[in-house]
Amino acid sequence: METNELITVLEDAGLSPYQAAAYATLLELGSASASEVASMSDVPQPRIYDVLRSLDELGYVTVYDQDRLYARVDNPSESLTGIKTAIRRYETAIDEIERRYQEPEVRDGNVSLVQRFRTVIDHARDAIEAAGEHVQLAATPSQFTTLQPLLRDAYDRDVHVHLSLYLPSDTDLPFDATKFDGVCTEVRRRELSGPFLVLVDRERAYYATPNRLQQEYGVLIDDYTTAYVFHWYYLTRLWEVYETIYSDRSDDPPYSFVEITECIRAIEPFLESGADVTGRIDGTRIETGRECQLSGRFVDVDYTGSRSAEGGASLLELTAKAQICFETDGTVYTVGGRGAHLEDIAAKRFTIDRIDAGSEGDNSQSP
Repeated sequence: METNELITVLEDAGLSPYQAAAYATLLELGSASASEVASMSDVPQPRIYDVLRSLDELGYVTVYDQDRLYARVDNPSESLTGIKTAIRRYETAIDEIERRYQEPEVRDGNVSLVQRFRTVIDHARDAIEAAGEHVQLAATPSQFTTLQPLLRDAYDRDVHVHLSLYLPSDTDLPFDATKFDGVCTEVRRRELSGPFLVLVDRERAYYATPNRLQQEYGVLIDDYTTAYVFHWYYLTRLWEVYETIYSDRSDDPPYSFVEITECIRAIEPFLESGADVTGRIDGTRIETGRECQLSGRFVDVDYTGSRSAEGGASLLELTAKAQICFETDGTVYTVGGRGAHLEDIAAKRFTIDRIDAGSEGDNSQSP
């Protein structure tokens, strides 16, 4: 670093121009008389004594008399404390500026654009940590591995974790499928590339563009209505048509679902065959807004389309109206999914405890 640049930095650290020039000169000389410092630093002779004494008070130099006034440089480790403090403040300010630029605060009802994939990941981490019912993730194997510890914690909290895993057709799974154990509820393999996407409880969404060769950007969503659009994008573009490569569902009840569409498709065949399907529903009473849990029987389903003889309801038929009739204590309630407002109950979890097929079948069966 040139002397002039050093003097400028010292001034930025709080020294006056004369103090900075005198100190830089003494760093080269080690010790010198006041007159020598003045002549070599261009500090006016009448000012040099006051300048050196002020540096002494600040701890940069020590002045002493030896027939005339001299000054010597002190150990910089102590005298540079102020500069080091200033540097740390600048570094902290730089980090804070970058954080605020990259990570705008997400407020209720807000949709924010960000410029860094890392920002999307950081917000997705926070959301997964707070997940209560459902995490839907579209990711590459490496992205899944990054989030695996948080997903495992969510799974341990009884959160349903659905993973749409991108693997090109000519690529094998880079790890053993047992890596999904205790982490995922269901995994589907997707051979078409797509965005990184995390949806949490159908209320928050975190999206990032997949191609780093193009301009990188992300979207942070904390808004039910907007997240609902991404939910259906996930189902139709990243989930419905792909092969299931892992499922944690056992062969015997109870089974639980966090989406009404899944529940309807699972129980409708049994209801049509006359089976008795009993279980529980966790949700909110729409009239009062209070949380509730109902125990009883699933008695009917209703949706926009009609079930064909060849199979159950398609996802398309369930995109508009999707409703379950549930009986408890002699009362039949209409039940919708998250965000329902026309039914009696807006459900967040459906649990099937038992399926009794009567005399024509087994006592309990798997959906």
